[in-house]
Amino acid sequence: MEAAGVPVRPVLDDVGRTNPFFHVGVWADGPDGAGLRPVDECTATEADRQVAHVRGRLARGSDGPAAVEWRVAASLFHQGLATRLLSPVLAAGLCHGVLLDARAFGWRPGAPIEPATRQRTAEPVRGGAAGLADWVEETVVTGVAARVAEALTAAGRVAPGLLRGNTAAALAGAVRALGADRPGVRAAAEAVARDLLARPALAGTGAYRGVDAEGLAVFRRTTCCLYYRVPGGGLCGDCALRD
Repeated sequence: MEAAGVPVRPVLDDVGRTNPFFHVGVWADGPDGAGLRPVDECTATEADRQVAHVRGRLARGSDGPAAVEWRVAASLFHQGLATRLLSPVLAAGLCHGVLLDARAFGWRPGAPIEPATRQRTAEPVRGGAAGLADWVEETVVTGVAARVAEALTAAGRVAPGLLRGNTAAALAGAVRALGADRPGVRAAAEAVARDLLARPALAGTGAYRGVDAEGLAVFRRTTCCLYYRVPGGGLCGDCALRD
């Protein structure tokens, strides 16, 4: 059966069960959609508002937002958002064979990231894993995630290379979570990730280094997201600072 025009809502309901990072709501007209802004149109002001929100959440129990550096909160916001963009797009393509468009996602700057989409139907993936990698690169890696990164660098001091590393780490994290939850797509998910990591947009940001006891590919990035600088923070599993 031709997959063009596949309703998006059942796809969202299914992939959203993987974990909260895969959940995308429906951006409805009327009161339920009030306050939503297109993520793809993120401004420096909106990015700065979100960084302030993240600083406040990270600083709970410490001496207030000043205890968390702006660039640290900016980095963690970007990685969290990149994960919320990449996870459902990958899952929709790998599990349902359809193209979920992150450019249709909306959010509420200054609040927890809970994306919703205006997309109602989806076109089929064409070209297998390589075709899906093309779509992810165009719409997320060099698309929405890159534009949010540009807004952050316009709002304050945060290294562009670190933000590229965040996108790579978000990609690897999404692939790992999806592969653990749905072993049937694990190999295809890792193939898409390896393809994207070899492309210029993410080249040099990290690489896979073998597999763990569960058979999941282990990713190690070349930059640090700075989480260790949060009061009480530590090193992430894929951190470049690990031995």
